[in-house]
Amino acid sequence: MSGHRQDGLSFATLRAAEAVIETKSLTGAALKLGISQPAISMHLGRLERAIGTSLIKKVGNKIIVKEEISRLIRQVLDLERRLKTVGYERNISKLKVGICTYCAPLLVERRNTLGKMREGLTLRIADSRRLEEMYEQGELDAVFRALYPSEIAPDLTTEFSMKWVGEKHLLDFMKHDGQGLPLVLPSPHSPLGAVAREWLRRQEVVYDVVGEVDDIMTAIRLVSSGIALSPLPAYVRDSPSVDLNGCAQILPGQLEARYGMFFDERRFNLRAALDIFELLKGELERMPPPLEVARPSLAAHQ
Repeated sequence: MSGHRQDGLSFATLRAAEAVIETKSLTGAALKLGISQPAISMHLGRLERAIGTSLIKKVGNKIIVKEEISRLIRQVLDLERRLKTVGYERNISKLKVGICTYCAPLLVERRNTLGKMREGLTLRIADSRRLEEMYEQGELDAVFRALYPSEIAPDLTTEFSMKWVGEKHLLDFMKHDGQGLPLVLPSPHSPLGAVAREWLRRQEVVYDVVGEVDDIMTAIRLVSSGIALSPLPAYVRDSPSVDLNGCAQILPGQLEARYGMFFDERRFNLRAALDIFELLKGELERMPPPLEVARPSLAAHQ
């Protein structure tokens, strides 16, 4: 009996398989779910033992997903999510909208632009990973969050530009060999954290993570205190509630992340989703005053 339970199918195993189906990568699936790659492999092994065949096959460096099995997995998980919303739809009067902690200040400052619609909304603020979980569990009607690098984007998607901002004295860390640039970054398991670390790897920047945060206001406070630099969205330069005096763009170039709006079409009509999406998209794309770029250049930093 214990062996039967061990090889049985759990929703955790099916979600791991779904992540592999979506990303077509064990590494991508692990990043999406915030677990290790060996854990993904373990779930795939359990799935294979339970159904008597494999979900994927490797052809060179590529992963091919068996469509018939992947379709059944999606159907089972879709049924699970629908069952969770049976009582939810009857008992909630207001629409619950989740906003990523890196964008929440936008909606707080500009909520009046939603007009009468804001009276029917309840805002939930959390990091992108938590929002993803809440939406999948039926606790939210819509979410606006960062996307993982390999994640399939929803229909409502926009770019999110971030620049490396900090006090100029931090350049001293770049002038001495062996000293990493002090950084404050989002969690490595979060979408923005993954994008930031990949950018640093490509640019061959030597750095030292002195803090991990998943909300924009904490990152801003640490940057303005001179402790470290951090990737900050362009909109903060034009926000009356943000004080970045003395800070400059330390590293040239910028991060290009993606943001998406997910919404439950049974509870949230397209017009309402578009209104919130366009508001946030417009704020993210607003052109701020140009940041002074500190010198020396990135080549010298390396």
